Amino acid sequence: MKKILIVLSFLSIFAFTVTAQEASSSESSEKDDSSWSSMTYSNVPILKILEAREGYIVIYQKNHSGVGSTVIPKSWAKGNPDNPRKLKFRNAANSVNSYMTVIKDDGEFKRVVLTVPLSKQDSIWGLADYHKELEGTDKDTLEELEL
Repeated sequence: MKKILIVLSFLSIFAFTVTAQEASSSESSEKDDSSWSSMTYSNVPILKILEAREGYIVIYQKNHSGVGSTVIPKSWAKGNPDNPRKLKFRNAANSVNSYMTVIKDDGEFKRVVLTVPLSKQDSIWGLADYHKELEGTDKDTLEELEL
């Protein structure tokens, strides 16, 4: 009696796995390109952020060989219904996990997200000279980053 129950349970498990495999393989082959998004993103590790009067100077790592920098205006953090904000901050646990995400839609710049510790006491934050005018604070889009 026990042998019959064991054999029946193995057969039912085998039949269930075969039908589940067939169902999942048929679903994966029916992907439709029209439901895909045209938005893309790229993540770049941040080494240092220097805060100036009109913007932020972000120093980032380029493909594990060298560094680059870009200016992000502070005015991008403010938004309204007509002009949505282009800069968003997310809290990171520590400065080692800091990165910058550049989001594009059809190759056109949409938003930049800085994932950094929000405390300005953290070592990733620094100060630029407040007396000097920072170039690039009047731009509308983020230039192509040299990765």
